[in-house]
Amino acid sequence: MSPAFPLTADGGVASSEDQPPEYWMAQLKAGREEALAHLMARFERPLFAFLHRRLQGEAGVVQELAQEVFLKCLQHCQRFEEGRPVAAWLFTLAANAATDHLRRRGREVPPPETFDAPDPQPSTPWESVDQSRRIQALRGALVGLTPRQRAMVLAYYVQEHPVKRIARDLGCAEGTVKATLFQSLQKLRKTLGPQP
Repeated sequence: MSPAFPLTADGGVASSEDQPPEYWMAQLKAGREEALAHLMARFERPLFAFLHRRLQGEAGVVQELAQEVFLKCLQHCQRFEEGRPVAAWLFTLAANAATDHLRRRGREVPPPETFDAPDPQPSTPWESVDQSRRIQALRGALVGLTPRQRAMVLAYYVQEHPVKRIARDLGCAEGTVKATLFQSLQKLRKTLGPQP
């Protein structure tokens, strides 16, 4: 029978606190719902602080939205892409929840570029440079898409809107959205080339 946690270099079993968030996300995707408690323990305070800043101190709403983020994490964990930082995904969910709340309230929402999600595990300077280069390359590649392609890619992959909603919002068939997303991804892959 295999241990619940990976082995350390000396053959001991690593404790739950030693596991990276990606380990717990993999556990969650494998159907172990108790892994959510570990993700909550790690990210609840940073997410709460982030939402508190975004909503300018609406304390009652902040707690509700933080719970909504973890609920969405549980419901949509299969959408999480391997290799993506868990922190980035959770803060994207939080940013979307805050944006939706502000839209419902009729307040102006700052553009996504102003979201400043803190990373609970700071990256090394080299990782920061590499991440910055990748983001710049992606922005450049997005410029190469048509406005319609760009709108669909951002709606689906950034705002996580379902195909049905995108089709409704843009006044086209769901098949058109799927085909456009496929063509757009092909174009982005060609523009970006092989990624390390």
